[in-house]
Amino acid sequence: MLDAGQLLEISTELRPLLEQIARDGATITWSLIRKCLKNLPHLHKEDQCVVLWLVDEDRRKGEPLLSALVTVGDRQMHPRYPAIAEQHGVQTGSGVPQQRTAWSYEVLKAHQYWRYR
Repeated sequence: MLDAGQLLEISTELRPLLEQIARDGATITWSLIRKCLKNLPHLHKEDQCVVLWLVDEDRRKGEPLLSALVTVGDRQMHPRYPAIAEQHGVQTGSGVPQQRTAWSYEVLKAHQYWRYR
C-alpha cells in the first residue's frame, strides 16, 4: 500500500483524465486508467478507493462525483462507489437497486456537468 502523499499525487493526476472522460460521456476502468497514466503504480484495492475519494475531495459545491465514472467490467458500478459517495454526502440508498440507480444518476450528472467545460 502507498503512503498518503503518493495517493494524493495519483488523485491529482487522475482528476483531469476523469474530467475528459466525463466530457466524452464515457466511463473508464482501472485497467484503462493504467494505460492512460503510464507511470501509475499498481494500486491495492484499498488504495484505489482512497484515490477515488481524493479525486472528489475538493470538488466545488454541486459538482457531481467524478469517481462515479470509474467502473468495473462492462460499465458496472464500482463496488466501493456507494461508500465513497456516502463519505462525500451523496445518498445512494441501502439496497443494491437503489445504489445502482443513484450511481447511474451521478454518472449522468457528471456527463452533463463536464460536457462543455
